[in-house]
Amino acid sequence: MGWKPEETYVLEHGYCRSLYTSDPNGLLLEFTLDSRGIEESDAAERRRTARAELMAWLEGDHTSNNTWR
Repeated sequence: MGWKPEETYVLEHGYCRSLYTSDPNGLLLEFTLDSRGIEESDAAERRRTARAELMAWLEGDHTSNNTWR
């Protein structure tokens, strides 16, 4: 009730697929599904670089680490 299909869309992020829609109160909702194989392809590299990336972010380097887009 009150759902607007015309305000619903899907984005392919590379590492996941997101469906966006608005609820009857106008709040944006996101439903996300990881791409197949993403855990195997990315997890080891993320664990290896996590600390260095966090330190860089805290020091002001907000460069995206998303290599999928």
